[in-house]
Amino acid sequence: MISMTKNRVVLSEVVTEQFKPFWRASKKKQHLRYVLKGGRGSGKSFHIPMRILMDIMEYPVSAVGIRKVQNTILKSIYANFKAAANVLGVRDEFRFVDSRLEITYKRRGNKIYFIGADDPEKIKSIKDADFPLAIAWFEELAEFKDEDGVTTIENSILREELEGLIFSEAAGRKVQYQFDYCFYYSYNPPKRKQSWVNKKFESVLIDSNTYIHHSTYLGNPHLSKKFFEEADNVKAKNEMKYRWEYLGEPIGSGVVPFTNLQFEPIPEDMLKTFDNVRQGIDWGYGNDPFVFLRLHYDKKRRRIYIFDELYGVKLSSREITDWIKKKGYTDAQIKADSEEPRSISEFRSEFGIRRIVATRKGPGSVEHGEKWLDELEAIVIDPKRCPNTAREFENIDYAVDKDGNPKNRLDDKNNHSIDTTRYALEDDMIANEWRF
Repeated sequence: MISMTKNRVVLSEVVTEQFKPFWRASKKKQHLRYVLKGGRGSGKSFHIPMRILMDIMEYPVSAVGIRKVQNTILKSIYANFKAAANVLGVRDEFRFVDSRLEITYKRRGNKIYFIGADDPEKIKSIKDADFPLAIAWFEELAEFKDEDGVTTIENSILREELEGLIFSEAAGRKVQYQFDYCFYYSYNPPKRKQSWVNKKFESVLIDSNTYIHHSTYLGNPHLSKKFFEEADNVKAKNEMKYRWEYLGEPIGSGVVPFTNLQFEPIPEDMLKTFDNVRQGIDWGYGNDPFVFLRLHYDKKRRRIYIFDELYGVKLSSREITDWIKKKGYTDAQIKADSEEPRSISEFRSEFGIRRIVATRKGPGSVEHGEKWLDELEAIVIDPKRCPNTAREFENIDYAVDKDGNPKNRLDDKNNHSIDTTRYALEDDMIANEWRF
């Protein structure tokens, strides 16, 4: 443990109330990833460098700070460490070399390095000869074009087993430290729900090794009065802009589809009561996935319960039909996309799926079906049984025109499960005299 000096502040005096859960979680080091997202002015980029400085003083490991563009580092992430060291009262315990973008803990010699992701060779060569590089901070994560760029950097750091390593101290004695890799991420959520960071971290499907924390300026008592005044002005003039910039909400096109979504486990005893089963198929081709869904429609309460899926790319007809039969799903009609009449015929004649029929579709059927789903009391999805369906419903947004104005239909991408749900419920979607 680090020893306290008269110059250091009491940590509880500088950690704001809304970040205390993050500090408790990161102290235990039970997760690989700690994701801090939220609106502007919340303090995300203040608490992470404080956390890393504390780790550097306590453990014999080194760290790296990363941004997408190298020339933004000096006045952003690097400067944040200086400010954090000042606040903690430990500035004299570190050596800051601006020209090399390098910070050294004087007592032990472990360091904090800084790299830009626009130079792949620097990322490949980053290492510390004396201490394992175990900590990384990805600042402004949303600047990265996709997840692959981040994963490449992570994999270049995750090289050796850290937990239980023996480190030699200057005094000649050997001390065993328990410390595993620890990655921190901070960003303001992009507006579009389809952004990769939103799809990954604004989700009910979060990996068990990932800790998520959301913060806003409302929990930061250190901001100026002018900041709060400006936030109030934006709120009064443009509510959606305020929610995005200051509350950190991925507002998408500004109109949220499917506000009736409920993600929750559907227990076995409830499944046994489902007596109004609907099933649908979206065929998929090439890189588009095949989707089969099974759901229950509660007409009285106007709720649907989606409780099983088959979702995959380039699945063979044999694989699909064997799965359907094994599950016992030949007990109900299957509505399949009419664009593949040969596949429907093949399923019926060659594989014995007798109760498969083609959708009728028709002009305006897509918009009508999406509207019908949106007007249900609830769309209940079991995220464990149907993770891909949950992901698609959660991430979908309205299509927009060239000026960014929302259209009256959803984006025609990553919506395969939504199409399948429409097909399954086609016969229930009746609006006056018009039907599919």
